[in-house]
Amino acid sequence: MEGGFMFTKSLLTAFTALFATTALAYPNVGDKVSWTGTMSTINGETNAVKITKEVIGHDEKKNIWKIKIEAVVGTDKTSETMEISDLYSPAKYKTLIADCEKNGGTLEKLSAPAGTYDTCKMSMTMADGTMVERWWGDIPFGVVSKNTRDSGKMPISKPDLNSIIAGL
Repeated sequence: MEGGFMFTKSLLTAFTALFATTALAYPNVGDKVSWTGTMSTINGETNAVKITKEVIGHDEKKNIWKIKIEAVVGTDKTSETMEISDLYSPAKYKTLIADCEKNGGTLEKLSAPAGTYDTCKMSMTMADGTMVERWWGDIPFGVVSKNTRDSGKMPISKPDLNSIIAGL
């Protein structure tokens, strides 16, 4: 009886290790990430925001990824599908973290509803004065959080990572 228990325990440990490793192997078809937050309008209204990105296909021969992006702002919903050849990966994350400070970023530990992540915060100012801050982490699509402010420093949008579903 004890031998059967040990076999079951070993099998459970092996499956746990396999799935823990698989979850970090992205990009994969089925990877789905959602961010939720708020968006402020020029007249001071605040709306709920939910953005979802999902890998819905991959042409291995052409190395083209098919991505579905849905955005809900208040009661408005948009959806689009796009094809791209270069998706964020664990290798890109490692390079980004290694070169973060050299490239003007800041290494930060960031907590979001989906967990706590080691990130590289990168900021850029657009031509119109809008500042965009992104916290890049080790997740599909890379962005753990994003903060956009207009030139008057008023928050425009602040969606944080809400959930991750790893495709297998």
